[in-house]
Amino acid sequence: MERKGKNRGATAFHQMRELSNEFQTLKNKGLMRTRNFVFIAATATMLASCSNDLFQNDYQEEPAVIGFTSYSESGTRGDITKQYNLEFYHNTFAVYGTKVNKKDPTKLQYVFGGKPISTSLAPEGDTCTYQTTPDAILEDWKYNGLRFWDKQANYNFIAYAPVSDANPIRYYYAAEDSLVGAIGNEFKTKEPYVLAGTNLQATATDTVIIKGFTAENEGDLDLMISTPNPQNGATHSDYVNLVFRHILSKINVSVAKSEALQGCTVTIKSITISGLDDKGEYYESNYDNTSDSKVSGWATSKSAEYDYNLTYTGTQVLRDGETTGTPAVFKPGKPYYFIESLVLPQSIDALDQVKLTMDYTIKSGNYSEDYPYELDFYEIAKLQNIYEGYNYTLNFTIDPDVIKFDATVAAWSDETINKTIGKED
Repeated sequence: MERKGKNRGATAFHQMRELSNEFQTLKNKGLMRTRNFVFIAATATMLASCSNDLFQNDYQEEPAVIGFTSYSESGTRGDITKQYNLEFYHNTFAVYGTKVNKKDPTKLQYVFGGKPISTSLAPEGDTCTYQTTPDAILEDWKYNGLRFWDKQANYNFIAYAPVSDANPIRYYYAAEDSLVGAIGNEFKTKEPYVLAGTNLQATATDTVIIKGFTAENEGDLDLMISTPNPQNGATHSDYVNLVFRHILSKINVSVAKSEALQGCTVTIKSITISGLDDKGEYYESNYDNTSDSKVSGWATSKSAEYDYNLTYTGTQVLRDGETTGTPAVFKPGKPYYFIESLVLPQSIDALDQVKLTMDYTIKSGNYSEDYPYELDFYEIAKLQNIYEGYNYTLNFTIDPDVIKFDATVAAWSDETINKTIGKED
């Protein structure tokens, strides 16, 4: 930004000198009495204007609005089609922000989100809403009541998404005068969160849908929290970039058929995942993703009214593949996705009985047969621990052995009986 303080100061100086010359002329002509007050007022105004211009440009430049951009990981700003941008998943987030004077740490303010009145009661964050048409001032993410950067202060910001009465996540301060990012502060649930088992693939599709766990859809929410973003008020970024992470997990199930079933009609009739915990309380302070033994922030259990399954019920015929090229190479048909659901991060042991069951039918010619299938999650090492922020995809290929016949004939069992006729026995 161009600095204009010196130019404005020089112009003011010349204007003041011209007024001084006018003053001397008026005085010589004996006209000073009638214009004395006007001149003094004009001079005072000029001095005030000069002083404000110099202060603003030397120390504040122009008042700069605090604006936000937000990613779910690293990505480009303001593109709703990119799944690394928060707006791909959610159109709201709640932000908390504090500032503290650089020279006097007792001068702190809660710029976004209310002041904590208790360590057991989290204030509500300020809502930022994504603008499909950029706001004239705040651009992509708009909040109410503009805030401006203070160059004499240090800031810190943090947020959760989405904003919804159904979202139990809030930011708790360890003390009533804590700053954002202070030791002991954490995101946690204000009440236990119970999953309903929302399945984005209620009607099977040939690709993952990814987004849809939103406040608008009134189902399970893709809960996210950001890391803190500290900012120096004097050298602040153009936008406060909030980087979010998923704190739930997701499970996807796809099914395809093999070359052995080419030309056969394979129909998926139901898929169910049962036995997972559906109720959880979150404490960010428990989360540890820095070692191989990852620790989730969730403490999980089964709700009192437990009736939690991830289910698909329908009739979806799997695709045939195709054989192309020389030599001929078989390419399986594109799979269908039947389950795409959020789950609580949790550990699974041998006694938990977390299972996937599938019912399907194979029809060949005029013959049709039903097949049941069952998988114990504990049998799969990667499913014994469902980690926070992980996306698990189980790709099944139905590849049965064809019943074939061969025929041989058992050799006769020989018995030889010798008898002489004509002789007395």
